[in-house]
Amino acid sequence: MRYQVMSDQNTDGELRKFFETEDFQEAKDFAMKLAFFNDCKVAVMDEKFGQPIRDFDDPKHW
Repeated sequence: MRYQVMSDQNTDGELRKFFETEDFQEAKDFAMKLAFFNDCKVAVMDEKFGQPIRDFDDPKHW
């Protein structure tokens, strides 16, 4: 899967894979809801570039 939502929920602070999808918008929405409702650290990895997404408005991730 291209997008991986990483979270530190139920861990010792280490980000771990929580959810995977091929859909950019789904990954963004899921990450925002997870962070808001569970008050945890969240990151979205873009496997195509091998790095976390820092700007959701950057067209290279669409």
